[in-house]
Amino acid sequence: MSTIPFGTRRTRRWLPWASIAVPTIGWLVFGLFPSVSTVFFSFTEYSGFPGTPLHFCGMCNYSNAFNSSWSDFSSSVVVTLKYVAGVTILQIAIGLGLALLLRHRRKGFGLYRALIFMPQVFSVTIVGVLFSLVFDPQNGPAEPMYHGLFGSTSAFLGDQNWALWLVIMINVWMFSGYTMLVYIAALRRIPPELYEAASLDGAGRFRTFRHITWPLLANATTVNVFLTAMGCVGEFALIRVLTDGHYGTKTLGMYMFDTAFGVNPSLGYGSMLAVAQFLITLVIGSALLFFLRRREVTL
Repeated sequence: MSTIPFGTRRTRRWLPWASIAVPTIGWLVFGLFPSVSTVFFSFTEYSGFPGTPLHFCGMCNYSNAFNSSWSDFSSSVVVTLKYVAGVTILQIAIGLGLALLLRHRRKGFGLYRALIFMPQVFSVTIVGVLFSLVFDPQNGPAEPMYHGLFGSTSAFLGDQNWALWLVIMINVWMFSGYTMLVYIAALRRIPPELYEAASLDGAGRFRTFRHITWPLLANATTVNVFLTAMGCVGEFALIRVLTDGHYGTKTLGMYMFDTAFGVNPSLGYGSMLAVAQFLITLVIGSALLFFLRRREVTL
């Protein structure tokens, strides 16, 4: 029997189906089944402990979120929206600024870009432990610097006024490198003839950026804003390591985890929070794509 690439003529018939079946089974087991189970459990009063009764209660968890648990639920949503807005705005601004500084192919710029991108390679646990040591109010290096500048002390990650903003800045530090690279790729696609024509017309740097650079970065801005915002809506790991959701940093993701797997777990209500997080992500993502795409057409 003659052979062909990837097997014989007989195996050629079923090999493509086998190749498709492996990832399909993985998606069904680890993707679709957990998602459907989450929706199902959101309609139950199930604690999550094996052997405990599975009591179907309909919309009781959704009703509780807007009644008896409204304070905790609304607070976590507000913190999540603040977190998404803060990270997105700062990361886009810093990433764009770095891209404008390092877009040229000059000696040493490649090293700078690599160093700025490097924090994204680190695990969240390493970054969290590192900054927990930096902002340690007893032995961390941030405390004497803060005392020297302001003449007072601060608990930093243990301070209600500081904790959320510090977590936002740490997240921005981790992922600004990716935003920078997306903008650099877009900047290098802008024809240099446009800048030459603007220079001949007497346009300064600000006018050139406003009328040429910024409009032509619309596609890159859409990508960066969408990916950054969607990544922040479900933020959990970094907050877990840094503050464990205390001091005004309990996002919807942290609230969901504590509810479903905390000291007194309620998998049913936690599943409802997961569904709510999905719906919020869907609404924010759809709104961002709608307005950003319209902005691209306008510019």
